[in-house]
Amino acid sequence: MRRATLAPALIAAALLTGCGETNRALISEDRAQALQEAIDQVESACSEHNAQDAQQAIDDLSAQVNELPRRVDTQLKQNLQDWVQQINRRLDRDCEEAATPTATATETQAPEPTETATPEPTETATPEPTETATPAPTETPAPTDTPDTGGTTGPPGDEQ
Repeated sequence: MRRATLAPALIAAALLTGCGETNRALISEDRAQALQEAIDQVESACSEHNAQDAQQAIDDLSAQVNELPRRVDTQLKQNLQDWVQQINRRLDRDCEEAATPTATATETQAPEPTETATPEPTETATPEPTETATPAPTETPAPTDTPDTGGTTGPPGDEQ
């Protein structure tokens, strides 16, 4: 059984243990101890996922609460009865074994290959070469001789 469900009752039972010796409206020590043992049996059976034993322990616990003396505070008795009913309602859920997810093998289908059409090569017309006339070589004129003036640069007739 989940500890959260039993925790309030365990605390209440622990606080009430022995209190009945001084306050007659509370539970006597021996009855509180018996309730505590019944609570432990419920918890133990649920821990072992044994719902049948847990149900028997809840029935015993309920009987103990119902057999509390008249002098026990009515509100305390009602709270204990409500708590036992809550445990009883949650018994199947709290005592079931936690489902452990198991890995299941799943078949993975490989994608089927799709055919992709390969385009056919298209013929491209290669242009015919055109003849280009090669120009005739032009003659380069021969260099002309420069007259030798004898290294003078002065005006003509000024020769020395």
